[in-house]
Amino acid sequence: MFDLVIKGGTVIDGTGKRGPFKADVAVRGRAIARIDAKGDLGPSDAREFIDASGLMVMPGVIDIHSHSDLSLPVHGNAASSLLQGITTEVVGSCGWSLAPCKKETIDTVLKGLVGALLGEEEFKAIDWEWRSFGEYLTYLKKRGTGTNVYPLVGQSLLRAHIVGTEKRPPTPGEVAAMQELLEQCLVEGGHGLSTGRSYLPGGHADTAEIIDLAAVVAAYGGIYTSHIKSEADQLIEAVQEVIDIADATGVKAQVSHHKAIGAQNFGKVKETLSMLEGASEDGLDVSCDVYPYDFAQVYQIWRSIGSALEISDGDKLKEAIKSQETRIKLKEKYASEEEEGKGLIAGRDNYRIMSSPSQPGLAGKTLGQGAEDSGQDLVDFVCDLLLEDEFDLRVAASMDERDVQAVIKHPLTMISTDAFALDQELEGSVPIHPRHYGTYPRVLGHYARDIGLVDLTTMVHKVSGLPGRKLGLTDRGTLAVGNWADMVVFDAAEIGDRATANNPYSEPKGITAVVVNGSVAVRNGKVTGARNGMVI
Repeated sequence: MFDLVIKGGTVIDGTGKRGPFKADVAVRGRAIARIDAKGDLGPSDAREFIDASGLMVMPGVIDIHSHSDLSLPVHGNAASSLLQGITTEVVGSCGWSLAPCKKETIDTVLKGLVGALLGEEEFKAIDWEWRSFGEYLTYLKKRGTGTNVYPLVGQSLLRAHIVGTEKRPPTPGEVAAMQELLEQCLVEGGHGLSTGRSYLPGGHADTAEIIDLAAVVAAYGGIYTSHIKSEADQLIEAVQEVIDIADATGVKAQVSHHKAIGAQNFGKVKETLSMLEGASEDGLDVSCDVYPYDFAQVYQIWRSIGSALEISDGDKLKEAIKSQETRIKLKEKYASEEEEGKGLIAGRDNYRIMSSPSQPGLAGKTLGQGAEDSGQDLVDFVCDLLLEDEFDLRVAASMDERDVQAVIKHPLTMISTDAFALDQELEGSVPIHPRHYGTYPRVLGHYARDIGLVDLTTMVHKVSGLPGRKLGLTDRGTLAVGNWADMVVFDAAEIGDRATANNPYSEPKGITAVVVNGSVAVRNGKVTGARNGMVI
């Protein structure tokens, strides 16, 4: 007697080496107990039964770049992840993790991070029972999670913990203290280090400081993932830094959500992919991941304006940007930053308007195009539009679809969400990206089936077996007897994303069932509420 039988499906095993084949899959406990190509199994052979006739059965998706650690304390079912087939999430990305922490970092950097991404109410709902990395993992185990969690340590948290938030080189003693704290986190269950090279306070570190930390990770066989220094004008130099860190330390390295932002940089991914390929051929373990959309994080631009003016209160900012004095100050500030490639003016053609309630016809245009069409200076155009839109003007960094496809197709590329799991819509008007719900149905449907960018067997490998191998998960990511029973049952003709920039909470279609460690987490397209995930 088995605990679960998935009957009559067409199996894609995740290895990328074997084409689809008909088989029944049986589960006993939390592991795959039998893969029966004869089709001899039936409802009487199991306590629970899924009829997969006419459907596909694949390994559970391993999301190699996720921020779900930020949301799991409140959204423990991980519904948005499960609904798109994710069973394992690499968390603690872009230099951010919720541990190690102390009161000072909770009240400053973490409050700012969680508040900006999920909203202030979400931050207030977290009880912050932990301080050490191990205590956070124990908290997740006790609370239970819908998906498996593969935790990384955020370098920004290490630096904030030891050095603080100021921009300065660490002392030799502080470097040693960061290394010691990182090692403690790895011993307590962390699997590597992430950096957000363009985020603060982690971005204050120079390359040598990151090499000192990556060396600790390499000694433990862990992974180094990086939101690189620049995804725009200095893209090539930023990718080179990741390669240099891997070369200096021997660490496994991953370029996170690889992209080229802004029309002046379109096409550069051909060179960066070639760089990664050459480094791999030279023996370095370097690769990248990508989300399948041609625009980045959707955000309300008033927050960026407020940050530039050091005004966090929306009502105060509305009054401020009405005055010409404030606008002159903004223009001067952005002009001074332009030489460094920073600020609104330098990014005028990098950012696409996703939605404007007062002028819906602006959607799809860059900020620079909108300002040119209006005949206004960029700062005046944005400030006026913000007031007309009652601050709900949403923008996103823009990429080229040809670049997106080039990165997806490359053999060194895995697919990621760069998202966080949600059980329900966020309160207020905090925007999210459609990748929170649509990433994997989109690559399996649109990119594999509809346009044939790669075949389905290869795409399944990119979302399961390939990231599993990168992470050293020999018993996940592929369907084999003895492996953990993480599986997705889907309709190959139907699977697809429905989330958009304006309707990001729309659930995908075509996924019938998701199994996490032998437990059915999604049945008939609905989340069951089972929290059978593990901290790996």
